[in-house]
Amino acid sequence: MELAIEINSAKDLDVLKDQPIDQIEKLELFFYTSISLKFIEKIRNLRNLLITGSVKDLSPIANCKSLKQLYISNRGAVNTLDFVQGLELESLRLESFTSKSDHLIIPHLPSLRNLEISSVSKMADLSFLHDFSGLKRIALFELNSKKLVDFAKLDQLGELRLTNMFQLKGLAELKTIPKLNTLYIHEFFINKKIKIDRKNELLKIIADLKQIDEIILTINGESYRRAELLAELKN
Repeated sequence: MELAIEINSAKDLDVLKDQPIDQIEKLELFFYTSISLKFIEKIRNLRNLLITGSVKDLSPIANCKSLKQLYISNRGAVNTLDFVQGLELESLRLESFTSKSDHLIIPHLPSLRNLEISSVSKMADLSFLHDFSGLKRIALFELNSKKLVDFAKLDQLGELRLTNMFQLKGLAELKTIPKLNTLYIHEFFINKKIKIDRKNELLKIIADLKQIDEIILTINGESYRRAELLAELKN
């Protein structure tokens, strides 16, 4: 059973009283006012949870032991992600929140297969990901990371997406990927002050990326694939 609730006050949760609580497997919560999340602890078979808006305390998520997919887009600060530790999450999406922690990390989640991180400014150091060996897909969007992770242990990874990762100082870490089906690098910008030559950076290492089946680089709408990039090297 799926349920979506817009929350403008605590009374909006009364809708749960009329539902067979044990049958709710997917819940989408859109918070327009901040109230306690304690109520989700009663939804014991919850497998898919989406939270957007303003939530001060996300710790009740720790008690959602059946949870497999979690999406958080918070207007306020998220100072720790320890509440996901111990959950058997398969998919985690984090989007657009701030933090008082200068080094926000995700606790190790052995079951995690899909990870998306978008516009989380305090998650700049990605080194914690090097032990996430079960990951099959990673998507990173507009982070402040200066370098990528050592991918050597991520031998299940099939897809890597890097979008507007303007702070990266290079792409050398891509050479540590054991095997990959598809690498997407996508950048779009209109700010002329951005001085990035991601194409040239990729050309420097593309000969060492034979373990990647498909490479797609898109800059402001212009796309290049592996064959085209290799052809440029020969010219």
